[in-house]
Amino acid sequence: MTREEFLSSAGALAAVLPQPSASAPPPLPQGFTLAAFDAALATTAKHRHLFACISDARDAMMAVSHTSDAYREIGVAASDVHAAVVFYHGTAVLSAFDDGIWTRYVVPSKTLGKRPAGVRELTAPTFVCNLATHGFASHFAQQLKLDEKAVYADMVSHLTPPAMLVPAGVWAVHAVEERGYTVLQFS
Repeated sequence: MTREEFLSSAGALAAVLPQPSASAPPPLPQGFTLAAFDAALATTAKHRHLFACISDARDAMMAVSHTSDAYREIGVAASDVHAAVVFYHGTAVLSAFDDGIWTRYVVPSKTLGKRPAGVRELTAPTFVCNLATHGFASHFAQQLKLDEKAVYADMVSHLTPPAMLVPAGVWAVHAVEERGYTVLQFS
């Protein structure tokens, strides 16, 4: 495909895709403050890493563990290493919710067949996209014929600690990077 063909097809595709609504974005997640966000990232650690993930949270969580192990093997103290994780945009977001959410919504809606192994316990500060959470709540409500606001409220109440809903996952990736963390992106 030539560049011209690509640009032409991209324009045609954009014309048929749903356009963003003029309505206001969802409000900030309940309890979110920039101070709490900053506190989760506050560290004197020399080595700061962000693992940003869209779909396969297992790989990101394994990378957190492997990174810590590698630093330990070369003699770096655990207190000198700090990791943070952002689940945004895709199914990785669902990894931040407990088994109840999976049992009530994820599996019955046939969004994913089963909860991926290896992501049940979050140990690093984990930031979860509120916009994606709203999107999943809407999807589950539609698939299961439930009230979207009730599904969203249920999801929020079943966020696995230390996960924190943030206004948008893409914002969180940039905001964490601005605070001196290096980024490793996972699909």
